[in-house]
Amino acid sequence: MTHRFLLAVVTALGLSASALAQTAPTPLEARYDTAIPDPETVLGHDFGEEITPPEDAIDYIRTLAQAAPSRMQVFDYAESWEGRPLAYAVIGSEENMARLDDIRSDLQQIADPRGLSNADRDALIARLPVIVWLGYGVHGDEISSTDAGLRTAYHLLAASNDPVADMIRENALVIIDPVQNPDGRNRFLNSFTQARGLQADGYRYSAEHDQPWPGGRHNHYLFDMNRDWFIMTQPETRGRTAAMLDWRPMVIVDAHEMGGDQTYFFPPVADPVNPVLSDGQLEGHDIIGQNHAMWFDRIGSDYFTREVFDAFYPGYGDTWPMLQGGVAMTYEQGSARGLVWTRRNGGDLTYADGVTHHFIASLSTAQAAAQNRERFVRGFYDVRASAGSAQGPAAIVLSRETNRWGTERLARLIARQGIDISRIAAGTTACGTALPQGGFFIDLNQPGGQLARTLLERDTPLPEDFLEDQEDRRTRGLDHELYDVTAWSLPVMFNVRATECASRPNLSGEAVHADDAMPAEAADSARFGYVIPWTDAGQARLVAALAVEGVPMRTAGSAFTIAGETWPEGSVVVARTSAPANLDSLMRLHARTIGAVYAGLDTSWTEDGPNFGSGQFADIVSPRIAMAWGEGTDPNSAGGLRYVLEQRYGLPVTVIRTATLARADLSGFDVLILPEQRRGGYTAVLGETGAARLSRFAQAGGTLIALGDATRFITGPDINLLPLRRERAADTPADAGAGESALVAGSVIADDGALQAALEPRNAGPDTSPGALLNVTANPDAFLAAGYAEGAAAMVTGSDIYTAVPLDEADTVLRFAGPEDLVASGYLWQENIAQTAYKPFMVSRRTGAGFVIAFTQDPAARGYQEGLDLALLNAVLLAPARSLRLR
Repeated sequence: MTHRFLLAVVTALGLSASALAQTAPTPLEARYDTAIPDPETVLGHDFGEEITPPEDAIDYIRTLAQAAPSRMQVFDYAESWEGRPLAYAVIGSEENMARLDDIRSDLQQIADPRGLSNADRDALIARLPVIVWLGYGVHGDEISSTDAGLRTAYHLLAASNDPVADMIRENALVIIDPVQNPDGRNRFLNSFTQARGLQADGYRYSAEHDQPWPGGRHNHYLFDMNRDWFIMTQPETRGRTAAMLDWRPMVIVDAHEMGGDQTYFFPPVADPVNPVLSDGQLEGHDIIGQNHAMWFDRIGSDYFTREVFDAFYPGYGDTWPMLQGGVAMTYEQGSARGLVWTRRNGGDLTYADGVTHHFIASLSTAQAAAQNRERFVRGFYDVRASAGSAQGPAAIVLSRETNRWGTERLARLIARQGIDISRIAAGTTACGTALPQGGFFIDLNQPGGQLARTLLERDTPLPEDFLEDQEDRRTRGLDHELYDVTAWSLPVMFNVRATECASRPNLSGEAVHADDAMPAEAADSARFGYVIPWTDAGQARLVAALAVEGVPMRTAGSAFTIAGETWPEGSVVVARTSAPANLDSLMRLHARTIGAVYAGLDTSWTEDGPNFGSGQFADIVSPRIAMAWGEGTDPNSAGGLRYVLEQRYGLPVTVIRTATLARADLSGFDVLILPEQRRGGYTAVLGETGAARLSRFAQAGGTLIALGDATRFITGPDINLLPLRRERAADTPADAGAGESALVAGSVIADDGALQAALEPRNAGPDTSPGALLNVTANPDAFLAAGYAEGAAAMVTGSDIYTAVPLDEADTVLRFAGPEDLVASGYLWQENIAQTAYKPFMVSRRTGAGFVIAFTQDPAARGYQEGLDLALLNAVLLAPARSLRLR
């Protein structure tokens, strides 16, 4: 993409950059109103002298609001997992603050301009302030932005000789969200404080810079919340996005930190850019970026643009708001990761430096937005008014046919984004798709069309010229420039059948809301008991809830038919004779809470398939689940797994420090899960003793599960529990890795082609995939494939590809599809497509009395692959049911 430059950008700021530089004082030279509490009075230190704890930051904005209630208000919007408040401050002129309710009403009108006359539009644009949202510290160990946010709030309230601050208050409402991740910031601050000495230490490897696992980046459940914006798994994200939909900001900042040897980044962004973003939005980057450049030049600070940080993935704190119609930006400050950091050039970067740079960028953002108030308000309107006019499908229909519960959950997630979605009645046909169980309809010609199109279309294409550049870089041995995954289609990740309609179907239906109750299908009391069909993760959640209650249940090893109705493999039978007396009320309560389905059985007589007393049925147990936690594990993987099991499916998990596994008594657990690895991984932390203990756990009847690259450990020489072997690149020379001697065979390099061949890595793995969704197909003979008759899709990142497994050595439960059908969404290198096709995704092997199960990619990554939840639950619930352990 060629970044567009507006010829009139600088003059559009109201003053030329040179005139402004010569006449305006910098914010660093401001005088302050003593009636507004300064940081030393409230915090005990000046901005940048110390790292402000999260609770003190919130207290400070409340104190500021109390001192100037006519110009600042504070709103709570969420509570973290650990009980810490999240709040934002709204700052503006007394006139604007007095009419906040009217402004919010106007904002909703301009955000949904359907039916708005030109005269009403112009009146709205004339009277609305530009809404500027400044967000800080979504990564808890990227610390300087929070204090910069506090400094920005103080300056906007207290500066008494700053015409820029006056103009900002007059033309804008500035919303400051100072602590987006209080739990992570608190974790970082604890480790930093405990490591402090007599004076701040700039040595990069000192303890105060070297955070213990898991570090402060993540929230309580170890989620990277700068990837969570559209999947909305975390309470912090849900509260923040709801607040944004309430205020409809037009200019948005997400302030971060990067490595301490770097300077400062602000947009324009790097390629690739999400193709649904408008030229006007990208031109907004130029307007604001040039204002930053002027201020950074004045204070003598370096910066860079158009490198590294793109705007493609929709889950960032800049792209999600931008796909809502705003002009949003990521700012990255080199991090002191403490109070001082000695750079490679010998100079020191202080915490105060980082605070100052983010403060200047924050004020510059508000200044550029306020000076161009009408331009940014009208630009927001233009995006919302034309959001559905892009090329591509006109509508999308979601069917409940194959994944009822997942489709219902997806519909509510779509509604939570502010996207219009309607329920379609059962028996409808839409876009050539029959919907006997009903479904949902999304008209892409709507104000939220930018985001709807990005999240719901099967693919978001990368620009052809960008792809050509990446392929060229690969031929030269350079890394690709993709910052994150290339696929995120929600129907694909939820394993929901979606139809893209070329034209808008003539449909109407009931609007769906995020907080709608999930519909349950509960049976009347039946003589024999009940059956829970193993068709989606909602039914598995019902089984998990009943297991925790101690209800005896049995799972079917094959399909069976009763009274003319066939129930699929995995289905769970609940017999009244062995159940608690309150079985009927338990079933109804949990089914209605979850939105699950179950049916009544008046008899145990099967017309086809096994009887309930057959060995093909196995007793479901309430699984006692342990997982590795701490050094050696990847925090993102560990947190995602724990969240999915505990919060989504109500299964308690015992987390055990990885090193402790080598000596812990594991006999009380049914399941032990190894999330992905980090740094030295399991081999370094567990050693031979720990590896042997894990092997004995499976031999004794436990279910050992490895996720993603933890498969390397359980298939490696130290433990060798599965007959999987990680592959080199398919075109690696046959003699790669052969023994070496002092002399090797001579060779002649005759031309450039031969030279390139000689330069090829000789023992390399496949090229790393930044992330694509690949189709997987089920093995109908594997009981752990229950519920996946139509397959699913898995996010594939990295370079791990494993050999196919002989039938007599292990069960390949789910394998990748063939090359023609492999890529469900996103982009994958052609040689990786060829090599990944038909290879294993989920493998199981009985080991002694138990099982060893491997997922070659992490199914719980980021908590966003809900279509793979049932596969994880199969491993957690169905495998222990078939353990040979004596109970």
